[in-house]
Amino acid sequence: MTDAEVLVTSGVGPAEARRFVAQLAARLEQLAADRGLEVREVISCGEADAPRSVTLRVRGDVLGQLAGELGTHVLVQRSAARGRAARKRWFAAVSLHMPTDDRADAVAAAIPRDALVITACRAGGPGGQHVNKVSSAVRVHHLPSGIAIRSAGARSQHANLDQALRRLAALLAGRAAARHAALVSARRHEHHRLERGRAVRCYRLGDDGQLVEVERS
Repeated sequence: MTDAEVLVTSGVGPAEARRFVAQLAARLEQLAADRGLEVREVISCGEADAPRSVTLRVRGDVLGQLAGELGTHVLVQRSAARGRAARKRWFAAVSLHMPTDDRADAVAAAIPRDALVITACRAGGPGGQHVNKVSSAVRVHHLPSGIAIRSAGARSQHANLDQALRRLAALLAGRAAARHAALVSARRHEHHRLERGRAVRCYRLGDDGQLVEVERS
């Protein structure tokens, strides 16, 4: 089972578009549950009934079950508050992202030992008889990332292993931070970009105020 985040946003849309975001997110939450997915979190940014964006953290085969929902959705509905000439097409985008974790350092430090190959080797350089007789240096190979670190700065194997693991954790945390920054940038871009001419679904509001899907013209 995997987690993914479904982002629903109106970009910089007006209040009508933001209300559409709330309704669309509720529809997707119900759709996910109906298709056997587990909605673990719902994160809303902005007013409760008119958020700028809503993020659903969902567990399961999210891409397989919700692939048809990704893209631009449009609500065809005239706004009563804007007069007869008012715009009547409101847009929202649905996109899929892998979840991020702000605690990258803690995650990187908790490295599973079965992901490591640890070998002892003799320290190089000056050191006299200690270098010749004692295998105090340590090489740590992290299999998932391919990172290999050889630590020989300390005189004991245990101290060198600690040093190598701390260095590995720092490198992995750096990679995680870079991925996090890239995802944040991608989300910011997605938040402001809507492909309005290529809607995947079109809706109107029913008599009860709920979304009703209609055929695209």
